[in-house]
Amino acid sequence: MANKTYIEFEGFEEAVARITKLEGNVKAITEKALKESHKIITAKAEEAIRPHKLTGLTEKSLKRQANVEWAGTLGSVETGFSIRQGGLASIFLMYGTPRTKKDQNLYNAFWSKKTQDEVRKIQEDIFYAEIRKLGG
Repeated sequence: MANKTYIEFEGFEEAVARITKLEGNVKAITEKALKESHKIITAKAEEAIRPHKLTGLTEKSLKRQANVEWAGTLGSVETGFSIRQGGLASIFLMYGTPRTKKDQNLYNAFWSKKTQDEVRKIQEDIFYAEIRKLGG
C-alpha cells in the first residue's frame, strides 16, 4: 500500500521563510528532506516485510526509489508497496484479516509515533542545517 510522505514538522513555515530570505533553494532542501524521510520508512519496511517471504512478490513491490512529486509548491514522496506490482498483500499484513492477525511491526514501519517522530526530526534537522549553512 503506497502512502505519500510530506514535510511535516513544527516551524516548517518559519524555516521556509528564513531560507527564502537567505536566498536558499527551498525546493532542493525539501527534496533532500523527503528523500531522507523515504530512507527511514523504507528501511523499517524492508526489515518488517522480511518474515513474509512466501513468494517474495510483496517484498519486491516495496517502493525503494524516492521519486519526489510536486503539486504546485507541495512536495511529496511515495513510500510503501506498489499495489499494481504485487503489494496488495501488504494491506492484509498491516491490518490483518478475520483469520490472520495484523503484523504490528509492518504497521509500525509506517504509522508508529516513533517512525513519525524520526521522520519529523530528520526533516527539521535538514532544514535547520541549511539555515545555519546559509548564515541564518
